[in-house]
Amino acid sequence: MNRNGYRQYNQVQIRTANKGKLIVMLYQGAIRFMKKALILLEQRDMEGKGHNLIKAQDIILELLYALDQEMLDKGNELALNLQRLYLYAYRRLVRANIDMDPAPVKEVIELMANLLEAWEKVVGGQGEREEAASRGVAITG
Repeated sequence: MNRNGYRQYNQVQIRTANKGKLIVMLYQGAIRFMKKALILLEQRDMEGKGHNLIKAQDIILELLYALDQEMLDKGNELALNLQRLYLYAYRRLVRANIDMDPAPVKEVIELMANLLEAWEKVVGGQGEREEAASRGVAITG
């Protein structure tokens, strides 16, 4: 598939995805950019490394902005913990970019991979519940 076709396909996926799927896609994108930054850091491509880390930071900010403000205002523990994790991850990537240190990037990749795994389970579960509901079966959990 040519590059333009891939972009168009990607944009269609984004436009038609539900919120859970979008969150999964954001995690996947952040991890992809961080892994690319590690490769470029190893190759001493500082401009490329910086560009990819900034893209990952932008995605983390999008995840932060996607948090339900009402839940944060009410002190919801999950929302507050995600907010703290996103801010921590963002700061670690800024530090990695400044210090040209791969360790914080690896740390954030691991953190995001764990969150991605959890979100994939949630999104997968949503699909099962929607399918069951369409057949008149209730799945709770």
